[in-house]
Amino acid sequence: EDIAVRTPTTFSVVEGQVGIGCVHCYNLPAKQRSNRAVCFPFSIARIYQSVADIQRFHFNECKMVPKEVRAKFTSLQNASSKGSKGLATRQYWISSAKKLGLADTNKGIRFIRDPESPTEQPVSLDILAQVASDVTTASKPLVLPEDKPNIAEFLFVVMDQLQPCRFTEADRNKRRLKNLGCIGVECKHCAGKVESRKFFWSSVNAVESNFVSVHTHMMECKFVPQELKDQLAELKLLRKEQTARLKVGSQKAFFHQVWKRLHANEEEQKQQQQQQQQQQEELMLKQQQEQKSSIKQEHSEQHPQQQQQLQASPPPPPQLQQQQPLQEQPSTQLLQQHQPQNDAPIMEADHVTPV
Repeated sequence: EDIAVRTPTTFSVVEGQVGIGCVHCYNLPAKQRSNRAVCFPFSIARIYQSVADIQRFHFNECKMVPKEVRAKFTSLQNASSKGSKGLATRQYWISSAKKLGLADTNKGIRFIRDPESPTEQPVSLDILAQVASDVTTASKPLVLPEDKPNIAEFLFVVMDQLQPCRFTEADRNKRRLKNLGCIGVECKHCAGKVESRKFFWSSVNAVESNFVSVHTHMMECKFVPQELKDQLAELKLLRKEQTARLKVGSQKAFFHQVWKRLHANEEEQKQQQQQQQQQQEELMLKQQQEQKSSIKQEHSEQHPQQQQQLQASPPPPPQLQQQQPLQEQPSTQLLQQHQPQNDAPIMEADHVTPV
């Protein structure tokens, strides 16, 4: 029935292929549904596009959507900004499809296992919240109380709203060149949300130069309490006056401290790896030296035995030494017999024609 009412496209739909559709009008006959009520993407990577099409072309026309649901959808649609922020929506749908047991085949998307059967490790389908909770290392603070006298209070409060995080596969929407697992910071208030904001600085200078973008996010983030936003607005007015009373270079030293705390674990891991590599090299060198010494010892033990065997062997009998020149005489006679005479004429071939 779904195939019969489907508009012909480049990719054909076959029976048993898995698609995605509106939960409100799915039970209606296919001819009574509104436009784009059901979509059949040809791969799980295209599910996100089908969802976008349903949101754009179907929800506003569907007569089965309840009024309260439509009102909430319209408000969220107007509030959200263009484009995804933070965690990529594409990866969200791919991960969700795989966890349900969906896979790409030559006959479209299919179930490769029972979707109701539990997985080996029960996980939540809310990938966005789960990824953020798994990779966050919030127990490692970026700012400490002893930093407060050395910087403006505005700077201290803003940086205190950040927590360390890790770059995941879901973050490749905009930051494709980052390596998985590289460390960054994220807003404490919107961490794990769809519109969460992360910052991945490449150097300590980038921390200082991009600080403005952190403050801008804090003022725009809808999860930051209004009281905190008002406090930041007041402290920003006092920043120049407070900074003028500080020592020259104190702000730069603060950002160096933040960078050091953020990458402390990475430096420890590098040191451990270097120590392990050095220990392995020393062990290999020791094994090579031991092997060489054992080979030398074996040669030294075998050499005197060979000398003793040579000394103990009897000399060859004298008869053999005398027979050697006797055996050489017949060979010389044979050579003299076969040697051509100087007076013999040289005959030319019968069939050779001079040129």
